[in-house]
Amino acid sequence: MAEVARQLALLNGMDGDEASILHTAAPLHDVGKIGIPDAILNKPGKLDENEWEMMKSHAELGARILSNSNRPALKAAAIIARQHHENWDGSGYPDGLSGDNIHLYGRLVAIADVYDALCSKRSYKDCWSCEDAVAYMQEQRGVKFDPGLIDLFIGNLASFESIRKRYPDQ
Repeated sequence: MAEVARQLALLNGMDGDEASILHTAAPLHDVGKIGIPDAILNKPGKLDENEWEMMKSHAELGARILSNSNRPALKAAAIIARQHHENWDGSGYPDGLSGDNIHLYGRLVAIADVYDALCSKRSYKDCWSCEDAVAYMQEQRGVKFDPGLIDLFIGNLASFESIRKRYPDQ
């Protein structure tokens, strides 16, 4: 996931040093899940309303955990932890940010995270084909995802598929 985020950042024009910070920070996007009970994290079915509210709290918790550092990678990680579930149209959480009000780090990691999650097996879902994952992501262009970044992602899909093949799920 981190390598997909880094590559997308570079394709979008981010300089190498900043893309390296993003690459280091991106894996911490879900650090706030340490505060979510395993029964919720590993639940095989759909979460109920209370469980979903608890699950959503991981974004704010992760940001709080990471926000007291002066290290560039941890500052970036705090932004990512808080904003990777914000949606381009404002329907995300925790702050309901929209468009360019979502930091670029959050917008990049949102794409990388969803691509990775959909193309991987999870306790609550089977692995999607990458074709189906990309079709879903394209449908969410301008809804969940930054339209320009999704266009860049899809236009360079072979590169991202190559990354997934180099770093398969363990």
